Amino acid sequence: MESLIFTTHSVRCCLICILLAITASSAHGQLLDKLGKKVERKVKQRIEQKTDRAIDKGLDKAEEALSKPSKTRPTETQPGGGQPSTVTTAPPVGPFSIESDFDFTSGEKLIFYDDFSEDALGDFPAKWNTNGSGEVVTVDGLEGKWLRIPDNTLSFAEIGTALPDNFTVEFDLYYPKGVSRPPITFGFTDAKNPATESIRQKKLFYYRISPSVDNQLGYSTSLYSGREVNKDWPANARAGKPVRVSIAVNGQRIRLYMDQAKLFDLPRAFEPANLRSNFHLRAAELLPAPQDGFYIANLRIAETGLDARSQLLKNGRFSTTGIYFNTNSAEIKAESAGVLQEIAAILNDNPTLGITIIGHTDSDGEDAHNLQLSKARAANVKTVLCEHYGVAPDRLKTDGKGEQDPVADNGTPAGKAENRRVEFIKH
Repeated sequence: MESLIFTTHSVRCCLICILLAITASSAHGQLLDKLGKKVERKVKQRIEQKTDRAIDKGLDKAEEALSKPSKTRPTETQPGGGQPSTVTTAPPVGPFSIESDFDFTSGEKLIFYDDFSEDALGDFPAKWNTNGSGEVVTVDGLEGKWLRIPDNTLSFAEIGTALPDNFTVEFDLYYPKGVSRPPITFGFTDAKNPATESIRQKKLFYYRISPSVDNQLGYSTSLYSGREVNKDWPANARAGKPVRVSIAVNGQRIRLYMDQAKLFDLPRAFEPANLRSNFHLRAAELLPAPQDGFYIANLRIAETGLDARSQLLKNGRFSTTGIYFNTNSAEIKAESAGVLQEIAAILNDNPTLGITIIGHTDSDGEDAHNLQLSKARAANVKTVLCEHYGVAPDRLKTDGKGEQDPVADNGTPAGKAENRRVEFIKH
């Protein structure tokens, strides 16, 4: 840089030499004066251009150095995984739509979680069982790892405990376009080990999606005599797109949501206690030979405890893992609407209540980055509560703790899922 900087004295000496070379006649003084000024301007322009190029080069190197992470730890992942990006400040909330009947709220006490991050591609996942085969894969255009469930195959998570009276099940479902396949089913049975004993003749509750027949979705239970119904949900049109499946069980009541659409709400369908033995997924055995299967990811099963209203008003704080964000981002996913709606209702019903929103992350990624990310997420939760639910901004404060306050082991996918949470504290 120093070699590009000319002193005023050097410039003038250069100009004198140029002027002497042109002419030594004093008769052309006026012309020389004009020419000298022009040459001076030209020299200064060239100096400035070279200086600018040197500065740009230096800035490019500085930006490149800043973009490189200083640690080798992976960046925090959310359900769905994905490539890391850099979060600097709280970005706009982004697209966030609300369906009036989406009242699903995730259970808080985690029973089982698997995003297949610890399983090698091509292997069957370690925490699962099957009566056939299956493998962990990546899917073009989709984030994270997925379990491929072949046709004519049943797979289930080895939960290791009976499901409680009140719980939720969530997972991502994907079935490709243009492939012949039998209906996809998922649900509950009293079979102790569906990998070794047939679920035929067993008590069942299962949902059924027929991707080859548009708008066909049904359910079958021992109580409802296998009745199947058609609902106005475009199952065939969802092929080639990931679908978020959410199930809520409250005693005998069971509800099913696809993305934000509530498709079934059955008040007495889940009566047999022994249906709580397992949750399974399978392709109906209609084809003579296996074709392409379907795919699931991010299975989360959690017990439902005290609701947000009781915890926030009586205990002064409520913590939830049911507010989901895009990978390494502060953008809130649409399936978070149920929890946000519940928090907004508490605030709107108690106009003097003020709360502090605190974001938390898992330990993947840089400490400083996670701290900034948690603050940005808390800020966007506030934005959604204010802009979409009408909460006054002055009633909400925000903060972020990053990875500083874990509640579970960051060494496991389940522990990381518990640590990625948002707290609401009364003030």
